Parts: sequence; structure tokens; C-alpha cells
Amino acid sequence: MLSLSCTTLAVLGVPFHNVTMDETVALIEEQIREGGFHQVATANVDFLKNAMRDKRLRDILCSCDMVVPDGMPIVWMSRLIGPALKERVGGIDLVERLAEVSSRRGYGVFLLGASESCSQRAAKVLKQRFPELRIVGRYSPEPRPLDEMDHEEILRRVEEAQPEILFVAFGNPKQEEWIAMHRDRLKVPVCIGIGGSLDMLSGTVSRAPGWMQRYGLEWLHRTFQEPKRLAARYMADAFCLLRHLPGYLVASAVQPKRSTKPSIVVEQIGNTKLIAMIACSRDACTQGMNIVLDMSQTGYVGPETLGSLIHLESRMRLRQEQLWLAGLPTHMWRILRTGQLHNYFMTTTMVSDALYRTAKAEQQLLSSFAPAWGTDRRETAHVDVRVELLQDVCRRIIAAEVTNRTALVPAAFASASR
Repeated sequence: MLSLSCTTLAVLGVPFHNVTMDETVALIEEQIREGGFHQVATANVDFLKNAMRDKRLRDILCSCDMVVPDGMPIVWMSRLIGPALKERVGGIDLVERLAEVSSRRGYGVFLLGASESCSQRAAKVLKQRFPELRIVGRYSPEPRPLDEMDHEEILRRVEEAQPEILFVAFGNPKQEEWIAMHRDRLKVPVCIGIGGSLDMLSGTVSRAPGWMQRYGLEWLHRTFQEPKRLAARYMADAFCLLRHLPGYLVASAVQPKRSTKPSIVVEQIGNTKLIAMIACSRDACTQGMNIVLDMSQTGYVGPETLGSLIHLESRMRLRQEQLWLAGLPTHMWRILRTGQLHNYFMTTTMVSDALYRTAKAEQQLLSSFAPAWGTDRRETAHVDVRVELLQDVCRRIIAAEVTNRTALVPAAFASASR
């Protein structure tokens, strides 16, 4: 579980976690200790462009346990639209840092993807730099479309190696889709898509000089190296930003700058909690409940609020529960549309319509599935996570004034949880 103190910022529909490199490594170590499955994405502008065109990829990125900004243009955009991301967390740099940490902690790593010669050289370089590093496996499957790959062979090799960290170098969006496709079968605590990082480690592709990296010009260096492959891609990325970013900036600028007075209105209707979206209580996330957020009184909505809503929605989807945004004011609908999120959330103009839909969905579920009534189908630990996520959303909307983004309303939450 990602630490709840980590802020998520939505940049054109993709939720980036506002972390430094040190914080990223610490969170990944936390995920390894926790076990289970966690997907980490190192996203650049090309990810944003692909996510706008491919709803499935956008949903995968929104469901990732962590998305970090692999490119200065992402950081620059965050400075334009709201609170700035702390720094760039490059994929190649993250691989090297995790290799160093793994050599000290004894974590096993698996290199998946790239060509055999490239993977072999990259492994050799890592072992030379970190002699204690345990590379428990490597595999370079034949380049094929995702639906033609021998998935069983890949999964068998990974399962036999039992790594703590799986580096997947298939390139975007293939690597993110492959990891998400097998999330229920991968018994690896942390799976990370690393793109062309193994090419750089092996020396097949050289990195830009340090000064170019600091000024966000690594893309220019790579274009000179591979003009046929990358020039068209970077042109398409730039066109995508020019097409979508101005609209979002305008939509954000014309929002009301007021922040609403905190109040709590929570009502249970059937198996759904109706929450007036001004503040909320701990009771709002009763186990097994769908949630309808009445957004009609919402003021300013920034990238932090959108990031928290995405996080909450993705967690509820995993648990097959519904989150509805009802009564969206015009300015918020504009933000969702220009922020490429209008088709991610379930929205409706009226609270009554959302309540009807959740009740109907509940009836369909009950008619098709007979649960063991004596057992609880949801774990308390997961409910606590969702409670904190919902409180985070509410706090960010309460603290919506542009000049005071960090204000919280602890008294409201304290009184609500009694």
C-alpha cells in the first residue's frame, strides 16, 4: 500500500506521485516488505499522449500503485497547472538506485525484455557496479505483439526465479499492459516498466551529458542518436501538449477561487453512502458501501484533488464498488474534460440518478451471486485504506483556495468520527 502521506497530482489525466528519488526508493522498499503485488510506472510525455488515445492504458496508469515523472516536461507542466512535482524520477536512475539498494538488502531482481545481448551486457554492468547484487533471472522473449507472446513461458521463468523486483523492458504501452494483464498471477512484490533503461545500461544507447539532463534536454540528445525513430515521436508528443494543455490551463484559471465553509452531510440509502462533498466522516466508508459524492457545492478543484479522486476510484474498482460524482458544477465538468478524465469517473447530473443506478447494480449483483452470508467479504485493512483516501479527497476540496492549498479541517473530521 502506498503511504497515504504521499500526494498525487493529476497531469492531463495521469496521476503522478509527488515524490523525490529517495522517497520513491523508500516507498518501493515498503512495498517489498508488504508483499503482494505492486505496479510502478515511470511515465513521460509519450505516456500522456498514449493514455489520451487509449482508455485501457489510461485506466492501467490510474490503477498503478505508483507513477513517477520520467522527464522534465512533466515537472514543468505540473508547475503550470498547480503544485509542482518535486523532481524528475528517471527510469534509468531508478533502476540503478534500486540495484544499489538490492545489493545491500539482498533483494532478488529479474530483467525481462530488451535483446539478449543487451540484457546480458546490462546485467554485467550492474554486477560490476554492485557485486553483491542478486540477479536471479533474465529473459529476452522474441519481439512479438502482446497477444502473440508466450505468456506462460515468461510467467514460469519469473515464478521460478522468485524475485522481489521485476524490471520489464518492453516499452510503453506494452510493458504496462503486460504487467497489468498478469497482476493476479505475478507473485512479485514490485513490477516496474523501465522502457529503454537496459539499452542505456548496456551502452547500446548513450545517456546525455549531465548538464543536458539537468536542463531537461535529454530528449534532444536521444533525437540526435536515433532521429528516424524518435524525431516523429517527439513531434507527436509536442503536438499533443500544444493541443490539450492550453485548454486545461484556461479551465483551471476560470474556476471559482472560493473555498466552501466546512460542513458534514452523510446519509445512508440502502447500500450506498451519500456524501455532500464539503466534508466527510469516517463512517462514510462503511464496509461494502458504494459512494455517491454530491459535488454541487464544490469550489476550486486542483490537480491534488483530481489525483486523490483517481486514487479513490481505482481502489474502489478493484473491490468492485461504485463511486459516483453527482451534480458536477460547470467548472468541474470543464476540468474533467480538459484533464482527460471525463470518461474515467461515473458522473451524473442528479444525486437521485446515481442512487438509482447503485441500487440497480446492487440488485443485479445479488441476483447473480449468492454470498456466504456468515462471512465478511471485505477485509478491514482495505476499508481503512479507503477511509483515508476518501478523507484525503474531502480535505483537498475543503482546502481549495489557491493561496492556501495545505489547509485542513481536523476539527470537522474529529467530530464526525465520534
